[in-house]
Amino acid sequence: MDRIPARYRDGENGFDRRLMQELAAVGVRCYTINSLVGTRQRPQAIPVFIDWLTHLEERVPGPESRHRQALRANLVSCLYSAAPSLRGRADVINLIIDQLTWQPPLPGPAPDIAGYVLKRIATKRDFARIADLIEELPPEVPRGSLIEYMGKVKTPAAREIALRYLDTEWTFFSIRALAAMKATGVRDRVAPYLHDANGMVRTQARKALQRLPE
Repeated sequence: MDRIPARYRDGENGFDRRLMQELAAVGVRCYTINSLVGTRQRPQAIPVFIDWLTHLEERVPGPESRHRQALRANLVSCLYSAAPSLRGRADVINLIIDQLTWQPPLPGPAPDIAGYVLKRIATKRDFARIADLIEELPPEVPRGSLIEYMGKVKTPAAREIALRYLDTEWTFFSIRALAAMKATGVRDRVAPYLHDANGMVRTQARKALQRLPE
């Protein structure tokens, strides 16, 4: 990794020599972690991702630049790929929630990706915290994945949260949650969405009605 291509400039567009060197030291060779997004993460790289996301503001100080946005989004994306090994880890759950509750809300795709990470790594024991988080998030922060998380909790309280978001911009995720938990008594609430203007919502409603009990 000593001869870095000219297109990579340290501190720009998600390339950071320090991160590259830390990953190389554990046997993961890449110029930017963007090349690792969507791949199976090697176990020795995961602590590096967590450490960098935890200390990102210290290592890249100042306002949320495009470079830091890129690093943040890629770090969170790599944790998404590593989610099966992170399930239930309180430290990582806290770190991901930090990305969602940043004030002012973080620009770029990181908050949306973070929601999907949280959906995958949070367990049923985290229900109360996720339920509170959904209500506390400002309007500009995506919450669809957190609504969908309710589908794996499958309690009356989770059902009520999913229903609360049925006739909102989060309809798609609400229907997915209701279908996943096989909620009772909601078929009549879901059926009208077979004629929704949004094709994805129509498709999801059709799939849900195949699963929901009579």
